[in-house]
Amino acid sequence: MPVHIHHFVISCKNPKDTCQQFCRKFAFRQFAICNVEGKGVKIAAKITDEIVIVFEQRLTSARRDTVYDVALAMDNLSDRYTQAVNNGADFIQPLTRIKDQNGYVDYAIVKVPVGNIQHTLLDMSHYHGQFLPGYQPIAQNGPVDTDHRLTSIDHVTCVCHQNTTVPLLQWYQKCFNFTRFTINADEEDDGYRLNDLHIKMIAAQYWLCAEQGIQSLNGHFKFVLAEPLDITADNHVTGFLEEQEGPGIQHIAFYSESIVDSINKLKAADVAFIRPPDPYYDGLKQAGVQKIIQLTAEELKESNTMLDFELDQNENNNCIGNGHQNTNIKYLLQSFTQPLLDKRRSFFLEIIQRFGAKGFGGRNIRKSFTAMENYEKMQDD
Repeated sequence: MPVHIHHFVISCKNPKDTCQQFCRKFAFRQFAICNVEGKGVKIAAKITDEIVIVFEQRLTSARRDTVYDVALAMDNLSDRYTQAVNNGADFIQPLTRIKDQNGYVDYAIVKVPVGNIQHTLLDMSHYHGQFLPGYQPIAQNGPVDTDHRLTSIDHVTCVCHQNTTVPLLQWYQKCFNFTRFTINADEEDDGYRLNDLHIKMIAAQYWLCAEQGIQSLNGHFKFVLAEPLDITADNHVTGFLEEQEGPGIQHIAFYSESIVDSINKLKAADVAFIRPPDPYYDGLKQAGVQKIIQLTAEELKESNTMLDFELDQNENNNCIGNGHQNTNIKYLLQSFTQPLLDKRRSFFLEIIQRFGAKGFGGRNIRKSFTAMENYEKMQDD
């Protein structure tokens, strides 16, 4: 089995309440629970087998709720563990085997060299239980809700201190064979700079089919690393670093098969989304966007969804505004929730749908940051 995201962990003051919030709003279903004496409860919940969260009791000394562990499942863990150790990785849990009546799991926990982030590395190839050893199943009540159209994790975004994203990318490359992924055609050697927003971004990816020499659009996930260009600028990146007391996981993107349906379903469940400014949608309407993507500007506005095109340098930069549909156009649709945990600038979720686009739209990055900052100003007022 190639590398994939097995689950991620939210450390929170009240795991049961936080889990119930995600179940009510995002159609997560509790399916396994683990009670560890002296460490509190851990609750596993999922939307699909590809979107799984563990809600766990945070330490009494912790001052905030946080997403801190992105667990990766992989075969040949022993070889990967040795490679990472030989390249300087710091393991806070060495390679260990745990088991129950359903088989065994080999695992190790590596400390990412920024902030509170870690990866639990799992070899699940000899385990046939519902989740992990130590977890007991939770009986399911009622039918499974699939109307949300959410299927998998598209990417994880981490916010880092200034001048640390390139070394962190190199760490992922050396220790775990990740490769550089180009976020935008205008990207420089040290990352994609958005000088007007005072941020820089760089991305790493793991191709799930790389071991067979095959690359597939749906066969990979990405880690996006963002850092401030100006530590004195007041924006969402510097604010996140301040309120979270250092680097951390800022947001995780869920892939949707139909983003408008997903957003409408989530909004009906009282999920609050960041709202881009009205002139953004006025511009899409004037450009006749519905002739290109078969969604109207009004539909995008109602679902708080942003549109961006992925253009190769030799492609037509005027894909909006020419009034004609081009089946070769690659684009993506994105929407962002308001912060979900206990801080104003805390973890949030992104909903994304791709139509041939593999990267991240530069226009959407700008619009999303502007919308987030507008939201924060409204909260302050």
